[in-house]
Amino acid sequence: MNRTAFSRFLALSRFAQKRHGHGHHVANPGPPCTFDMMTVPYQPYKKVYGELQGKFNTYLAVSSVIFISSFATALYTNLFAVEAIRPPQSYRNRQ
Repeated sequence: MNRTAFSRFLALSRFAQKRHGHGHHVANPGPPCTFDMMTVPYQPYKKVYGELQGKFNTYLAVSSVIFISSFATALYTNLFAVEAIRPPQSYRNRQ
């Protein structure tokens, strides 16, 4: 690369740096958050915890059933092509 081409490359790269991304302005995010803006709990902790745990355990059970059924379907339809991945067997052992 000769000197003039290299100087053009440097000039263009400096122009690109000035043009893209170095002149942005930070938007004002607004007033800072304080504890005064937080909600006040109006139900006992144990009651809310029990309700949420029941809901999350239901989600866990349903998602586990869906995962197991989809994995079983993938194995049944030979989606993973296990026989193609294995090394070749002896001719006598093939079916």
